[in-house]
Amino acid sequence: MATMSRRQQVLSSYRALLRATRNAFDGDHRVFTAARQQVRQGYETGRNELTSDPKDCHEIDKRLEHASGVALLLRSNIVQGELQPGKTSKENTATVDPGDSVAQSEVGGVYKLRIHKHTELGDNEAVKGGKTSLAGTAKKINWNY
Repeated sequence: MATMSRRQQVLSSYRALLRATRNAFDGDHRVFTAARQQVRQGYETGRNELTSDPKDCHEIDKRLEHASGVALLLRSNIVQGELQPGKTSKENTATVDPGDSVAQSEVGGVYKLRIHKHTELGDNEAVKGGKTSLAGTAKKINWNY
């Protein structure tokens, strides 16, 4: 199998990042647009700074690896929460300082989390045991409803 050209690798990583922003920020137009703008700006900067000169190949490889890591983080570790109006939690453990920017209606509110099939679901044992990595702790979930 032939290896991808450097241009194909860059385009592939760009598309992967755009897909990851769609997964992570679907339904939040403001954040979705800002994330996509940030991705575009980063790639435009790279296009203007780097050439196909062999001395830049190492830098391009580093940036491709970084883009891959960011896409994985967005896809698996970002969870959006939406405040459910009129619903409150039975356990209200949060306290609000009058000078705090948290809206009073959000304290003790119920949030609906948008967890999707790519979301990494770790267990509390990894945190309690003092592990510094969650690798291998993801739960298997049947996503066929």
